Amino acid sequence: MTARLPTMGEYLDQSSTEDPPNGYEEHRAARHRLASQVRGLVRDLNRLASDTSALNAASDLVAEAGRLLESPDRLRWYEVPLEEITEQVEDRLRAEAHDHSLYRGTGNPLAPPLVVTIGDDVDGVPTVVGTVQLDRNWEGPPGRVHGGYLAGLMDDVLSSAPSLVNAGPVVTARLSIRYREATPLDAALRIEAVVVRHSGRRVVARARCLVNDKAGGDSRVTVEAEALFVSITPRTTETQ
Repeated sequence: MTARLPTMGEYLDQSSTEDPPNGYEEHRAARHRLASQVRGLVRDLNRLASDTSALNAASDLVAEAGRLLESPDRLRWYEVPLEEITEQVEDRLRAEAHDHSLYRGTGNPLAPPLVVTIGDDVDGVPTVVGTVQLDRNWEGPPGRVHGGYLAGLMDDVLSSAPSLVNAGPVVTARLSIRYREATPLDAALRIEAVVVRHSGRRVVARARCLVNDKAGGDSRVTVEAEALFVSITPRTTETQ
């Protein structure tokens, strides 16, 4: 039987000056590959009209895959004692938290995944940009993206906007959504977010979702959002 690959918690005793443990990057790549396969499997299950025998056979294979994955629970970043985190381990925990993000995580089959970058727009305004394409896994109205999922996407992209003003850790205190028109499936979506106000612990950001017309015309806005974020105190040893 193949030996179990180590969890993040088993890297905690590694020095921050040492090279990454053997197999860690291979482990991470294997997780990404499996997540992609599972994501495709879910897409096929929703898309294809498979017969009963095929569904039963596939179910047995998935059950076997589940047995192969049996191992101790993975430690999440906030479950690791602060005094045990070195600089190197912090980098790994940060990467793993991103990998398992509900919207951005390449290691999470529930994520599309959303790709987020930060830069300046054509007018030089610092902007967060998220790009994604959603298929029928996220369908709401016929041929359209579910509005609730779009709200989550907008919140996720907006959550990066406070970093544009170095606001530190924040939580969403209020989110308002305006659906200007239905957002189509299988279209290239671009979500842009900017900070419009920053005062003390409060940051207000706005975002819009643009769809590129397949005919090559101008992009159109399908969703607009505004969020209020409030800065929070980072985790400390005393507050664990």
